[in-house]
Amino acid sequence: MQCYLSTLKHRRRETKRPIRMKKEAVKTGPAPQGLPFSPALRFGELLFVSGQGPIDKNGKVIPGDIRAQTKATLENFKRILEAAGSNLNCVLQTTVYLRDLREYSGMNKVYSSFFHDPKPARTTVQAGDLLFRMKVEVQGIAYLPEKQKG
Repeated sequence: MQCYLSTLKHRRRETKRPIRMKKEAVKTGPAPQGLPFSPALRFGELLFVSGQGPIDKNGKVIPGDIRAQTKATLENFKRILEAAGSNLNCVLQTTVYLRDLREYSGMNKVYSSFFHDPKPARTTVQAGDLLFRMKVEVQGIAYLPEKQKG
């Protein structure tokens, strides 16, 4: 699916009035263990996805090696994008937090299978201990495709 982003400057010329945008939470259910954050926020044509981890529907960490946890993490990330009307092809930037940077190769192999060219801009950092002893967490910014905006 192709994704297109119109510029505010272009849209402002069409309407000749300021565009008003508001911050809206994307509803996907409660955060794990009732933590106080939104899974994602929509602001205009942008979507800000909170850090996602290998958490199952019961709020428990999915056990496994870095590959299994990265796959589960990116499936959760994808689910939130789709709930907001976006998809993995619309991801502009991600930040990957690893508990141990020595697991970079395993994470990168799985990560690469989720994103097609051009891949999003990405930063990967060793974060040390992550919440719930997860091995990986991913946050990101995407945009909403023109035909899916409400």
